[in-house]
Amino acid sequence: MKARLRAGLAWLGILLIGIVVFFPIAWGVKTSLTAPLGLGGGSGLIHLQNYRYILSQPLFLLYVKNSVIVSLGAVLAAIPMAILGGYALARFDFPGKRLSVLLLVLPLLPAIAVLVPLIVYMRRVGLYNTLLAVILANVVFNTPFAVWMVRGFILSIPIEIEEAATIDGCSRLEALWQIDLPLAAPGMIAVGIFIFINSWNNYLYAFAFTTSPELAVLPQALLRFLGAWGTNYGGLTAAATLALLPPAALFLLSQRWFIMGMLAGTGK
Repeated sequence: MKARLRAGLAWLGILLIGIVVFFPIAWGVKTSLTAPLGLGGGSGLIHLQNYRYILSQPLFLLYVKNSVIVSLGAVLAAIPMAILGGYALARFDFPGKRLSVLLLVLPLLPAIAVLVPLIVYMRRVGLYNTLLAVILANVVFNTPFAVWMVRGFILSIPIEIEEAATIDGCSRLEALWQIDLPLAAPGMIAVGIFIFINSWNNYLYAFAFTTSPELAVLPQALLRFLGAWGTNYGGLTAAATLALLPPAALFLLSQRWFIMGMLAGTGK
């Protein structure tokens, strides 16, 4: 009876968490499919008017393009640094290595606390009001945790495999490229997804480092449906649903490797 009670409570907890997580998504999708006033609202029929309106706006497609550039740019820039940094932490001994845990502190800092110095720096180097500035900000705040993730994945690979490769004549970089990276491929996918989703959903950096409307990203576009005289809930939820699709599809297509990668870093 106690085991059944524990199982029942566990399933009840999972159900409550599922309701809390999925109810806002379900409400948003339902609202996005509701006809605007004058198009049969309240009839219970499904209408795609909100989606037609959103996809017909050239600026919305531009925002999608900017978000893709920022997210992929952050992934491509952060992954090589995360691989090299994580490998160094996993395989080398050097002074101050014990302080590497401080890498986990940077993502915990409120980004707004360091935005003013970053804005001044971006202005001085001529990168302010460019997508490159947004990409660099995402790289700076995502790389520390990515390095720590890669470290865990490398530690899960037996070092004896590398030693055998070096005996056969491989250098450290060749062993990393030919041995560690193929074995840690699920982990690299997990790191890439982590960086992509964080960069895709981030609003603050784009708001702080750009002023031109044509450089806005999707999170900024969503706020433009909130006006002083009312909110276009149909357009807002349709845009939010479209913004949700890329990271959700990316996760669903690679969830097997993502889960494998996350579990691979839990042990040595």
